Amino acid sequence: MSGLSEKNKQGKNSSNLQLGHNDFEAFAAKHICDADACIWCESEQAASGALSYDLLLTVLGSGPMAVALFSEDLFPLYWNKKFSSYFGSMKENSSQCLMDKKGNLWRCVGKSVCTVKETKGEFSSECCKLSEHGTYEWFETQTKIIKAGNTAPVFLFVATDITHQKTAQISLKQTRDELEERVKERTTILAKLNNTLEEQIERSQQQQQALKESEEQFRNLFLNEYGVRFFWDANSFEIVEANIGAADFYGYELDLMAGQKLQVVTGMSLSAVQDRVEEVKRSGHVSFTALHRLHDETMRYVEVHFVLAKNKGRKLIYTVVADISERIEAERKAHEHQNNLKALMNATSDCALLVDPEGLIITMNHAAGEEFKCIGQPSRSVNLFSMLNDKVASAWRGAFDAVLVMGMAEHIETDVNRCWTVSFYPVFTESLDISAVAIYAEDVTFEKRTSEQMKLLSKRVLSAQEDERKRIGRELHDSTAQTISGIKYLLESEVARMDRGGQVSSEKLEKMIELLQGAIVELRHIIMALRPTILDDLGLISALRWLLNEASIMHPTFSFTGTFELSEQFFSELQKTVLFRVAQEAISNAAKHSEGGNVSLHIKQEGESCVLYVQDDGDGFAVETCSRDGVGLGSMRERIELANGTLDILSYTGQGTLVRAAVPLCIEAE
Repeated sequence: MSGLSEKNKQGKNSSNLQLGHNDFEAFAAKHICDADACIWCESEQAASGALSYDLLLTVLGSGPMAVALFSEDLFPLYWNKKFSSYFGSMKENSSQCLMDKKGNLWRCVGKSVCTVKETKGEFSSECCKLSEHGTYEWFETQTKIIKAGNTAPVFLFVATDITHQKTAQISLKQTRDELEERVKERTTILAKLNNTLEEQIERSQQQQQALKESEEQFRNLFLNEYGVRFFWDANSFEIVEANIGAADFYGYELDLMAGQKLQVVTGMSLSAVQDRVEEVKRSGHVSFTALHRLHDETMRYVEVHFVLAKNKGRKLIYTVVADISERIEAERKAHEHQNNLKALMNATSDCALLVDPEGLIITMNHAAGEEFKCIGQPSRSVNLFSMLNDKVASAWRGAFDAVLVMGMAEHIETDVNRCWTVSFYPVFTESLDISAVAIYAEDVTFEKRTSEQMKLLSKRVLSAQEDERKRIGRELHDSTAQTISGIKYLLESEVARMDRGGQVSSEKLEKMIELLQGAIVELRHIIMALRPTILDDLGLISALRWLLNEASIMHPTFSFTGTFELSEQFFSELQKTVLFRVAQEAISNAAKHSEGGNVSLHIKQEGESCVLYVQDDGDGFAVETCSRDGVGLGSMRERIELANGTLDILSYTGQGTLVRAAVPLCIEAE
């Protein structure tokens, strides 16, 4: 069906013509002539221009335009075939279909009708929809209100397909835009070419002017008296032209320079000149250092520059010569000074370094290279502070930064594992900027440790002396003093008896003699403990035998043995005293603490050393846990070190103890 035309065909001039939702049929019956009532149309409607109803439907249905009529409440009343082909049929659809904003019908039809309904006027526009082939179809639409008589107004929608025109229009616009873009590009290119051409013209003019100025400057520069410059032929080796400076340097008259052979003027050999010419021909220029002979036979070090030049097809070589004799001599002296400084730095066992402000090592002596494990590494690749202990690096860095800030020398001392005294000195440039810091580090670990050991040893000696005085005082008080006091009481009692006229008792006199003899023995023991006179009178071997005998008397539960393979001539006086005291302390420790039964003493020669062994078969002990604060093992070790010897103590729990003391052979033994 096309609108309500089919309804009208079925119920012409009958009472079945209903208004339905609107009065379109009444409107049509009033203004459109029915084919069956042609007489009425001719008599009453002809004057008003009424048309045949079927004829109107046929015209609207077969025309090139899409036509649709809608009621006041937007209900579809009529649409022709073009409308259905363009936008789809609205058969059995209500006004809600027209109001659906999701499809082409709303975009092309509903929006226009709604606009006319709201504005109460006409509305013309263009719209497009996507066809089933995936292309856009364009329409030119016109919507207006039609109202006749007392009938309700209706909305007439007319759409014409303008896809071809629109496509042509779009293509034309694209073509025009592309043409405009190409015109712009060509215009830009032409403008650039024009600018480039103007720049080239200006540059060419500037180059011509610069060339003239350069030729003039070169001429003035070449002919002046400063510098040695000349041209010579690359084939004949003859000097073509020279300046005043060349004539003065080589000692020739300027007029006589031209025509001279290069090898004659400079003293270069012919083969050397030929080699240089070949290099110039290959690369265009060459620079080298040579020794030139002047006219007065003086030899001068020079720096020579050969540059290939052409003049009217003739190959010339432009030569610039610089006298570098003074520089060579300065470099030689600097190199010699550097070698002397390096030798002086390497002659010391202390570390000497030169460090830049970033902490990178510029140079160092051999001792510093060995200390910091960076011998052979390239300069300025080693950061000094990264090679130090964290605590040492912190102290060094503080002094280093202070030198950079204050510009004054700094002196510090560090004591982490090893003790160093370090001095930092700034190195200034001509502008008084600090370019580097010189560092001198001296390892004073041995001196400091020795000083500390000497202080500790002095304390121990003083303590030992005080303890020895107390021991001697106790022994004298408890033994000898008591004995002498007893003798004194006996003598006083005998004197009192004699005063009373009595006789002296021979038994008491014998008792006093016995007590005196005991006191003498005790005093001798004390004296021998302090320093046995036998050590001075008879020597070390006899003193050790006496020591073993005394130990067997004082410790009868032990068995003491000794073997001696060296004579007295192998020991100095200091070594005798040291070895005796070590043996005395070792035997005393074995007897007091070993819990064994046998102690052996042995002296023999091993290589260039005299070695004393004291061994027991006791319980042994852990050497590493033994305290060294007393005057026992520590005193033994210190005594041996005073004689430039070594002390080794081997002991294991349950396996006894071995004391080994070694001192160098005495020079007198040779």
